[in-house]
Amino acid sequence: MEKWLSESLSKCLDCVVTKEMMATILAIKSDEEFDNYFGNLLSEDNEEHRLFLHNCRHMLLSGKQPRSDVKKKSPPTFNSPPVQKASSGAAKKQNKHVNLYSGDGKIVGNSVLLKGRRSCDCQASEHQLINNCLGCGRIVCEQEGSGPCLYCDEPVYTAEEEQQMAKVAASNRASTKGQTKAQKKQQQQQQQKASAKSNKDLQQALAQRDRLLEYDRNSEKRTTVIDDELDYFQENSVWLTDAEREKFEQLKSEMHEMKHGSRLKRKIKVDFAGRNLPEEPPVTTEYEQLVLRQLAAASKAASTGQSQGLTGHSSLGLAPNLDVAKPPVFKASKELKNMPAPIISDGLERIYNRVQDKELLEMQDMRQCLSMHQPWASLLVAGIKKHEGRVWYSEHRGRLWIASTSKEPHAEVIAQLEQFYRELYKDENIKFPTHYPTSSLLGCVNVESCLPQEEYRELYPEGESDSPYVFVCSRPEQLPVLLPVQGEPKIYELPLKTHNAACKTLLRARANKG
Repeated sequence: MEKWLSESLSKCLDCVVTKEMMATILAIKSDEEFDNYFGNLLSEDNEEHRLFLHNCRHMLLSGKQPRSDVKKKSPPTFNSPPVQKASSGAAKKQNKHVNLYSGDGKIVGNSVLLKGRRSCDCQASEHQLINNCLGCGRIVCEQEGSGPCLYCDEPVYTAEEEQQMAKVAASNRASTKGQTKAQKKQQQQQQQKASAKSNKDLQQALAQRDRLLEYDRNSEKRTTVIDDELDYFQENSVWLTDAEREKFEQLKSEMHEMKHGSRLKRKIKVDFAGRNLPEEPPVTTEYEQLVLRQLAAASKAASTGQSQGLTGHSSLGLAPNLDVAKPPVFKASKELKNMPAPIISDGLERIYNRVQDKELLEMQDMRQCLSMHQPWASLLVAGIKKHEGRVWYSEHRGRLWIASTSKEPHAEVIAQLEQFYRELYKDENIKFPTHYPTSSLLGCVNVESCLPQEEYRELYPEGESDSPYVFVCSRPEQLPVLLPVQGEPKIYELPLKTHNAACKTLLRARANKG
């Protein structure tokens, strides 16, 4: 009831109802007291006032709603002169209420302060002065309050508030003064680091630019593989005749069979007297000299009937150890050097990258794939097996996809390999793959180099491979989703759709890890 009285009376009077007024209203017990108090306060001509008077009289005098007994009453806080005494009938109870309006309907007292900030045109004549607005010059009184001006939004505060704000700002400046020095020092250090890093990056970029320009200027091919067999057998040369090419291919296949043939055909000499097992190379020096003589004879027979001798692809280029007269050396003059090079139109393709950048070649994914038997394929992709041996050499570097063949692995082979790698790494807690799928694309590795067995033993004395050529692999990555693939011999290209699916699966797996 008290809440309803306070809210309804505030709406009717358009002002705040104080506790003293509520105590006086709740103390009314007769119709005479009710009429004397609300007679000058509200008007019955107003529909809202009349409805409030009816409901309030019914609630206060009917006794149906509980009323709080107010024992202590403090005097009202209104700047008003002493209220004149009412009629003789209410003289005994005049100290229980204070009238806000006089008999003629005017407000009793000097001023009424409404709740909140409201526009007031009293020019600080009825309310206390706050300050003058420096934006529009308006005199702001207590009713409008401190804060932004109601007309120009310029801040207006009292003198005491301005002094307090100045003190707070001074204390903030004093506290942040020490922090600014440390921040400036930290910013200078960061700028120095950034400038040093930018200078370093600039030097690296300039060095890379100069190197690429030098390669382009000289047109040097930096990825030529030097192989002794290719020095002897250049069967792909366009200057060879059909007889020379057949002879070279025959000699090359024979030497390759001797070097990398089956171990069952190898002959071993055992010295029982000295109890020694001498190691002999598969290709002896005598055999190499014999091959060179055969090459020289084939080249000489092919050049019979020609006007000039053995030049161009000469016997000296085939066999540098033979005693053959050196061909004449032609030195170009300055005029010939300045002449443009003739355009060769022999129908042969000569496509190679003029800028031979190893890092660029390793970044390219040429869809190259290698099929392996299980469990070696899964161990290589898992990073347990790091070296893969082959009897043939490959110039491939960079990403190499690994696929498994259709042959099912045996449990005994798997157990032997797992025990071998435990002893090799001297770690009993190696996590091996739980299953070894077949006919699937398992993942990819990065081929660092392809080393012959001699160089491989020098770099890796305890290496795991005994093959003639060893692929040194790093950065293994497994595919979370296996893709079916049909393998081929040696290194082959993956189908385009399979390669695209594998790349997307690999990128999704990296994103989930990161």
